[in-house]
Amino acid sequence: MRRKRWFLIATAVTLLGVIIYNATVELPVLNARSDEHGVTMVAYHRWLISPSTLVIDLWSIDGKVSMADVDRNLFEAAEALKGQTFGNVILAFRGKGRFIIDGAQFKTTGEERKWQNPIYAIRTLPQNLRKMDGSPAFETWEGGLLGVLGQQLKDHEEFHAQWYARESLGLPESTPLGQ
Repeated sequence: MRRKRWFLIATAVTLLGVIIYNATVELPVLNARSDEHGVTMVAYHRWLISPSTLVIDLWSIDGKVSMADVDRNLFEAAEALKGQTFGNVILAFRGKGRFIIDGAQFKTTGEERKWQNPIYAIRTLPQNLRKMDGSPAFETWEGGLLGVLGQQLKDHEEFHAQWYARESLGLPESTPLGQ
């Protein structure tokens, strides 16, 4: 009987510790996004215990929300966590990892949010993403400004399609969003 009680106490203390540990990332993000509506986004440590990997997890997107709204929520999360250091940040949808961004890049995004041109941040985000296997998710484009800009914006749309939009809409993987 005594062992069982100690086991329950140890389990409760461990669970409370995990909750508090994850609150160190969730509460700043929740606070930064307090005026946001239509996007349910949760921040937590990978497997709830990994100190080096943060997960930014989208759970639901209102039908009225644009890609720019989702970007703003992501950038607000980065700004809220700019004082913390992570090796990697996983962008997930409903618990399933979709992309990885280097923790230093995520931190820079947060640090630059107040003064960086949001169009620049939006169009360059995809080139900083990796697939879950670590390979580049999108290309880094070079060449003339208009051509590069056009390709970056196509990549940005495809990033959102792969992250959450196709699954939210019940579309097959290869379906373009505009159709």
